[in-house]
Amino acid sequence: MKLQFNLCNIVEGSTIPALIKGIEKAQKASPMIEIRADYVKGIKPADVKKLAEKVKRTAIFTCRHVREGGKFSGSFKTQSEILKAAFNAGFDFVDVGCDNPVIGELSDKEKKHLLFSYHNFKNTPASIALVALLERMREINPEVIKIATLVKTPKDLFTLIEILKQKKEKEKLIIIGMGDLGKLTRTMFPMMGSYLTYVSDSKKFVKGIMTQKELETIYKVISKS
Repeated sequence: MKLQFNLCNIVEGSTIPALIKGIEKAQKASPMIEIRADYVKGIKPADVKKLAEKVKRTAIFTCRHVREGGKFSGSFKTQSEILKAAFNAGFDFVDVGCDNPVIGELSDKEKKHLLFSYHNFKNTPASIALVALLERMREINPEVIKIATLVKTPKDLFTLIEILKQKKEKEKLIIIGMGDLGKLTRTMFPMMGSYLTYVSDSKKFVKGIMTQKELETIYKVISKS
């Protein structure tokens, strides 16, 4: 059995040169990368093009504000300018949080590259609430929808399975359970239709994320069974 899944390697760096170095390294081994620009101290809209010029793989650009669970601590106005610059720079996808005001400024053309995301770092809401959220997110008509919640109990895993079952044909839907108990979602959900799974060699990201080597080892075992 040959497994098909999108593996996305997360790249971070505290400076533009460090981030570029990470991009060049990650895309040698991974078919898809996520560029966490919010980790760059003092990043400016003019820096975005420099990053885009180094991309040779399918890439997600992310600049998440601290109020959204990210590292960018500047104003929402500056963040908006950075995100708009990313859309103009030609990244395959630009991750924008579901409560970010820049959503109302996006054109239909930009929405074709929108990865519309919801992150809950405290818990996993009830399935009825997440289904309602998913429907609201669909109204924006993004290219990709991502829902990531903290898994604290086995029941939370079943809740996320129910949300993944809501996936429409050809819809790009990412469902992820964060935390140690959420590891199962990172391995099994791609086989159940989740659009991609994230990996990283860095320990700076959320608990439960695995390295590319760890995940590929698991898939090799599964493929032989």
